[in-house]
Amino acid sequence: IVVDSNTAEIMENNINQIINLALMGGLLAILVLWFFLKNVRLVFFIALSIPISVFTAFNFLYFAGISINSLTLIGMALAIGMLLDNSIVVLENIYRLSGTGLSAGKSVTKGTKEVWRSIVAATLTTVIIFLPFLFSDNFLLKLMGTHIGVSIISTLLVSLAVALLFIPMAANLILRSKKSETVFYEKVSI
Repeated sequence: IVVDSNTAEIMENNINQIINLALMGGLLAILVLWFFLKNVRLVFFIALSIPISVFTAFNFLYFAGISINSLTLIGMALAIGMLLDNSIVVLENIYRLSGTGLSAGKSVTKGTKEVWRSIVAATLTTVIIFLPFLFSDNFLLKLMGTHIGVSIISTLLVSLAVALLFIPMAANLILRSKKSETVFYEKVSI
């Protein structure tokens, strides 16, 4: 038996390149976060939302019967930049309220309650864009929409849950560990 052509190596190289680019993009996003927040613990907890969201989204792909291929990986690479947004919004609001002198519990509760509708609406507007692809009659559009759409939708929905559950818990942990005389964020003058 003589193998005339083997595209498996090309596909492996493409998938490895997509994974490397997604990792590089995630690291650059974390670097930008650190540049603006200047707090390693905050950036660490926000950065944890990337692997939590991506690895949990793999379960959605499995249950949808979708294999991990270049289309699904491109969808996840696109979602990596968007999935940090929810966590940043929640954490920044908690961060701001802590600077006004509220206790850790009140900052977390009030901060999350103030922004939950906004981040749910922002996430759902992105998710809804991909829904028509799932119901398309065109085979190619349906295939691309299913693979890319399900990977983006699942990653963003998991990131929403992470932003509403994990980030407040982590912020509460950080705020409670602070000494009472230190301020977590700049004082806000009103």
